Amino acid sequence: MVLEQVDDDGSGFTRPKLGLAFAARHAETLLVLLVLSVALIIGLATAADYGLSTDEFNTDDYGPKALAWYTSAFTDRSQFETVEEYLWMYGPWFQMLVAAVQSLELASPITVRHAMTFLFGLAGLAAVVPMARLTVGYWAGLTALILCLLTGFLYGNLFFAPIDVPFLFAMSWSTLLIVLMVRQEVPSWPLTLATGLATGLAIGTRTGGVITHAYLVGGMSLCALEALLRHGRAGYGQLRQIALHTLLVILVAWLTAIALWPWLQTGHPLMRFLEAYRHFATLDTSFEFQNWGQRTFTDKLPAWYIPGQLAARLPEGFLALLLLGMAAWIGAAGSWTRAALSALRRSGAVGLRPVAAELAGSRAVLVVSVAAFGPIGVLILQGSTLYDGVRHVLFVIPMLAIVAARGLMSLLPFLRRLPIVPVALGVAHAAVIVVTLVILHPLEYIAMNSLAGGVAGAYGRFDLDYWGMATPVALRRLEGRIDAEGRFAGDPPRVLVCLGWREQLAGVMFRRNWIAETDLQKADYLIATERWPCAKDTSAVLVDEVTRFGRPFAQIYANRRGLGE
Repeated sequence: MVLEQVDDDGSGFTRPKLGLAFAARHAETLLVLLVLSVALIIGLATAADYGLSTDEFNTDDYGPKALAWYTSAFTDRSQFETVEEYLWMYGPWFQMLVAAVQSLELASPITVRHAMTFLFGLAGLAAVVPMARLTVGYWAGLTALILCLLTGFLYGNLFFAPIDVPFLFAMSWSTLLIVLMVRQEVPSWPLTLATGLATGLAIGTRTGGVITHAYLVGGMSLCALEALLRHGRAGYGQLRQIALHTLLVILVAWLTAIALWPWLQTGHPLMRFLEAYRHFATLDTSFEFQNWGQRTFTDKLPAWYIPGQLAARLPEGFLALLLLGMAAWIGAAGSWTRAALSALRRSGAVGLRPVAAELAGSRAVLVVSVAAFGPIGVLILQGSTLYDGVRHVLFVIPMLAIVAARGLMSLLPFLRRLPIVPVALGVAHAAVIVVTLVILHPLEYIAMNSLAGGVAGAYGRFDLDYWGMATPVALRRLEGRIDAEGRFAGDPPRVLVCLGWREQLAGVMFRRNWIAETDLQKADYLIATERWPCAKDTSAVLVDEVTRFGRPFAQIYANRRGLGE
């Protein structure tokens, strides 16, 4: 810290004052801390506003039972026998952590779950700051962080995507640590150990975490190439060190994954892992939904599905900067290719030495590039079953934000000539997004950009509120209605919440002594959701609805004569 000494009152005593030089040098860091602090306060303050997403019902059941596996000295098998089928093929470390914190009774179990999910999600986004700074430059970290937080689809999911958000956390920190490793000629042992633990956490969350091995091996191979180019045969000792550190990361990763994932402990770990990987790669789930207004099936997706969804859900500014960043990196790759071909023609293989050194020196950038686009490419090539927007690739959005930050950096030489106009446009764009997210709350994740027509234009053309997040809003409105009418004073109402196979569990979201009904004919009230419009073709009477930008996302129906009056 730089301190300036200034006179206090002329008496000769001096006092320290935070220097302007320090603030200037660390402006990005200070702003990052400010943004993270504001996001943290808002997130924790609003965590109670969200209802349970459809996947949180089963993960809330999975966590305590997975924890019991360890506390019972590996004898309690309830996580394999009484949870939703195949749930054990996801690593339960986060669900166990949530269960442990819920047991402290600091707040309602739902609020604790959402607060924990948000904390880990925000921590995952924080990892993009040093990553962008190391691979793009000054101000890129702050840019990438803001782009992530302004993406409603990402921000909303940070509260209630019970597996996708922990996976984002593990993948972001794994990628950051791999970037730190490959930036060194030979990584330190503490960094190697930390990378092994982080990549093991990623694998132990979801099978897709194994892709971190590709990032690692590719980056460390370029480290080895640089060692050979610099030292020749004298670098063989360094090569052995690089190989040893790489193998140690992989070993620690698998030991960590096995320790945290009971499914791997109940058989041959590799065979168990491959079974889970094949299961999710070829998931036998087929249903119809709308994708850009076209009827689409989850197991017959067009190759452009993921790019198309991102094009609809990322904010316009994010998309524009992402395209610029991609163009900048593609241009750099093209220049390198031309230089390599030219050197090859002039001097043969010997002439490739300088361009090979340039490639090796760019390995950190290459790791981030692969982390941004590699998983999407793999999913497209293997024809994976996907649904619920692109929540399965939520973890690549922070990486795409780093590419977008590269796009902004490429514009800076032009923006500096007339800075006021672009700054004003950026602030106005961010303000519009913030206002939109405030209006959508707690449905921020359904935010759509103008290419998709906004939320109003995307309604019916996209799968929007697939988590049923309008349900808690409808429940609070129904509470107010019943309280005001004074009905059911001695006989609690029967309420059916349409959430697809979760109706019998929906009672945990009630704040009144109501009965969670599963039989439509016996229910006094129905709460229909966008994905499950259960009141369709019934005699139930619409009494209220939850709308955003003029479109209904949940409806409250009275199922008894007189209740709708």
